[in-house]
Amino acid sequence: MPNPRLPETDLPNTRLPHSRLPNAGLLAHGVLTFCRMLSRHRLYAALNIVGLGLGIAVFVVLSLVVRFEYGFDRRLPNAALIDRLDEIWTLPGEGRTHSMFSTFAAYDPLRADFPQIAAATRIDDNRCAVDDGRGQPATMSVSFVDPAFFDVFALPMRDGDARDALAAPDRVAISESTARRLFGTVDARGRQVGITNDDRRTLYTVSAVFRDVPPDMTVRPDILAVFPQDMKDRTLAFRHWGSSSGATWLRFRAAADARAVDAGLPDFVHRRMADPEVKPGWFNMTLSPLLDTHFGDLHNFGGESGSDRRVIDALGLVGLLALVAAVINYVNLATARAGLRAREVALRKVLGATRPQLVAQFLAESVVLLVPCAVLGVALAELALPFVNAMGGWAVAIDYAWLLPRMALVVLLVGVAAGLYPALVLSGYRPAAVLAASRAPSGGRMGQRLRNVLVVAQFGFAIAFAICTLVVNAQAAFLRTADRGFRQDHLFLVSLETSDRMQGRQQAVMDAMRAVPGVDAVTLSDRQPRSNNQSNSDFRRTDRPSVDPMLTIEKIGRNYRQAYGVTLVAGRWFDAAHGQDVAPTAQIDDNKPTTTSIVINERAVQALDFPDAASALGQVLTERQARFVIIGVVRDVRFMSARAPVTPQLYLRTDAVIPFSVVAVRADGVAPDAMMRRLQAAWRTIAPDMPFVGEAADGRLANYYRPDQQRGRLFTLGAGVAIVIACLGLYGLSSFSAARRVHEIGIRKTLGASTRDVLGLLVGQFLRPVLLANLIAWPVAWMAMRGWLAGFDQRIALSPSAFVVVSVAAAALSLLTILGQTVRVARAEPAKALRHE
Repeated sequence: MPNPRLPETDLPNTRLPHSRLPNAGLLAHGVLTFCRMLSRHRLYAALNIVGLGLGIAVFVVLSLVVRFEYGFDRRLPNAALIDRLDEIWTLPGEGRTHSMFSTFAAYDPLRADFPQIAAATRIDDNRCAVDDGRGQPATMSVSFVDPAFFDVFALPMRDGDARDALAAPDRVAISESTARRLFGTVDARGRQVGITNDDRRTLYTVSAVFRDVPPDMTVRPDILAVFPQDMKDRTLAFRHWGSSSGATWLRFRAAADARAVDAGLPDFVHRRMADPEVKPGWFNMTLSPLLDTHFGDLHNFGGESGSDRRVIDALGLVGLLALVAAVINYVNLATARAGLRAREVALRKVLGATRPQLVAQFLAESVVLLVPCAVLGVALAELALPFVNAMGGWAVAIDYAWLLPRMALVVLLVGVAAGLYPALVLSGYRPAAVLAASRAPSGGRMGQRLRNVLVVAQFGFAIAFAICTLVVNAQAAFLRTADRGFRQDHLFLVSLETSDRMQGRQQAVMDAMRAVPGVDAVTLSDRQPRSNNQSNSDFRRTDRPSVDPMLTIEKIGRNYRQAYGVTLVAGRWFDAAHGQDVAPTAQIDDNKPTTTSIVINERAVQALDFPDAASALGQVLTERQARFVIIGVVRDVRFMSARAPVTPQLYLRTDAVIPFSVVAVRADGVAPDAMMRRLQAAWRTIAPDMPFVGEAADGRLANYYRPDQQRGRLFTLGAGVAIVIACLGLYGLSSFSAARRVHEIGIRKTLGASTRDVLGLLVGQFLRPVLLANLIAWPVAWMAMRGWLAGFDQRIALSPSAFVVVSVAAAALSLLTILGQTVRVARAEPAKALRHE
């Protein structure tokens, strides 16, 4: 007689003791179980920890970079109330130019007309010979300012009182590092400092020593001295509205005051400016908040060293996406291997565990796994920061007081986000179906589709990032080797002082350098690579008076073409045999009607509305009473950043003294360091009392492409990490899938499938999402790089080669990642495969 079965409701409530524990005990038990599971599945643990660790490291490093860039000037007291007075020039033929420099002539009228200004100072940085009071000079940067400097920029003081540090014209304030350099100690207050500027040596007393300004500050002085009266007398910027020499900074009492002053500047310029050389509509002023200048100056005149906000935002996005890619790895591996724990879940449910308890357990496991990942990520970030700083030109350091709370939040949020879906999948298994099945469930088609979607997203990000990296590096390489219209190799630049005594030595300096062994040509001009010195005037065509663009005037000496290697497009170069080729003075004489030959560049041909270069030859331009005959056209010479367009320009040849000039030396066949030493020795024979300021043109122009080159290296590193993370996840998925399909492969081979057929099936399954990722990556990368390249006047074409190369490389790396697993399974003997389970 069969035993009668009791109704299910009459069964006693029998549960294991642990099921009656509170949730905390259950979680602790789950964590222990999880640790045992990791020890049994070391590959799974290694892939998760390494992948998440790399993702966290990239996230931490790039978050610190973004924090550093966006933190510029924010540590300065009242930074939000400080603005810079900028100039806006709208010149014929050039369009609108925003200049970070301003005329110093507006300083006194500005303070008189706007009582909202709480404090103001002008800053003019100069390279000067600085000694410790005993005649041991060194070339250093000296910032000449107004006495109210510390009222605007409240720099922290180490020794001295900011209120009277610059109260007298014979006082100077220096930084801690400058004090150590000059005196070997920071206790420098009361000591003497000699500063030689424009061959005038002045003895100052150190009245204050301020703390070294951190690298995330826009204004970073080393030596502060009050403008001497003779400097005000001889500098045009103090009396001429059309000239600028430095920056003017204003501090307001409230943000509303800054907006009111900014709105009143057009009327102020209209009322106050009395300069016949500056026509109405050409000139205006505006305020730029200090907190906006770090990013805003990139496209302003004189601010090419500013940072590109789009690049920094892209780096921040890359850090976030690297973390997301690592989380995707975790989710993929966790869902793929969820079936291995199906029986464990089923038994726990049979023994009374509820779904919320299981979800809490698996979420706790995910958070616990994030802890070693976070530790590894921070350790990798600490190791990587010195290299990242060198690559990007930053001074980023880990501030653990800032980082640790955020890392705890990241561990919690990422742990919950990464573990939520696996927890829901695992806790949703039905015990009866799992225990009755002959094999563990794999998640079904839904799980497979989710994993494919995540792989597509992961590789889409990695491929797009790699494409952008190639384009950024290609643009940086192009800028490094791009034709600037002159030969920059083996070209050396030596700056001359503007003083009368030094101008009298111009010819002697050139003769001394011309006699240096290895020198091929020496010339003089008032423009040079990476110089903000520029003189402009409007010129009119005599045959078409309505055409009167603004042209940049470059005054040049003998052998200019030989030294710079400019290329003649049409006509001829200056020749002393032609009387009017050489101007009698370096300045354009407004009082006498003169006729002088000039050479123009190709951009001036367009601005003057000539159909081609040949049509410009022989044409006459006028500037007031002076007449200028065009005798030649040269290719555009790019002395400034590739982001800025080349200005229309003319060359004026003269043998007279050229103010604000630079000596250009062409020297082939000599090592740059050796030639620089020779030039410095020649300089000392003529001007031993003046600082030698010289450098190779290559080094000076490198500042234009070095930031993009450095950031390109960082992008390369980030792209490599992103691809490694993606390949780690793909390796884990392929390993899991191959292990689960051994039985299926055995049946296929028994039914006649060859190893090649099976290999093609497996490889196609894994490569399909990688190839589909290109559909996401290509449009995203194309739009991002198209917008970035638009910021350059000189740029590469966005060709499909970078897209194809990255896609092929990603497919090849993916193939290599999965090949070992797929070949092993495809070559397995059917008999062994069928006995696998």
